[in-house]
Amino acid sequence: MDDEKILEVRHLNSFYEEDLTDFSHDDRQQVLRDVSFEIRKGDILGLVGESGSGKTTLAKVLLGIVKDYDGEVIHHTSYPQMVFQDPYSSLNPARTIRWILEEPLRALAKRSQEDWIPRTKAARLEAVRKMLLDVGLDEEYLNRKPQALSGGQRQRVSIACAAITRPKLIIADEPVSALDVTIQAQILELLKKLKESGSLSYLFISHDLNVIWQICNKVMVMQHGYIVEYGETQKVFRHPEHPYTQALLNDAK
Repeated sequence: MDDEKILEVRHLNSFYEEDLTDFSHDDRQQVLRDVSFEIRKGDILGLVGESGSGKTTLAKVLLGIVKDYDGEVIHHTSYPQMVFQDPYSSLNPARTIRWILEEPLRALAKRSQEDWIPRTKAARLEAVRKMLLDVGLDEEYLNRKPQALSGGQRQRVSIACAAITRPKLIIADEPVSALDVTIQAQILELLKKLKESGSLSYLFISHDLNVIWQICNKVMVMQHGYIVEYGETQKVFRHPEHPYTQALLNDAK
């Protein structure tokens, strides 16, 4: 692993308003509690915990969607990209795959002057063709719409959409849970391949401990908004210290 820091999170506490219509009392609820961790270049950091533990809220804070928090979120690169759980709803059904993949490049060209960014129609098309090949698809998919693709193909497009702007960090929120086991394995291999070729790091959110074991070199276990265990995946899985981690691993057997 490289020693370069990609992300630092320090003493993060996050909140949300449970009922914005009731002003009789304070409904500001705390979700994340004193969360601290870091991601370094080349890390695939797994995040596990039951529903409601705060995993998705953490992702939204890192993406800038949830702004009600205190503590520090330090991005050492540009903001991360996201791969969502459901490839059936995360792609615009009215647009072609070409348009979907070109749109992040058009948006990036408006806010960045980096030399690599394609700024002509022909250059964007070439970038999209290359990205499709990188995720195991070819240019015959360019003019198709998402509904013409299988679930695995759609998730490949979702990953391409996140990777095409050359981020250093991708947050993957349950990216294989909606897929069958065979397709899951293919997508995990794709994520590993893109990590090696693009110097990517991932925050990989999953409830499936087997998936975390396969792909993540580090893991965090979250319960009730706290990080209760954090370390190298093999060490945590083989010698869990926290009772909640032990219970998760026992349930997964």
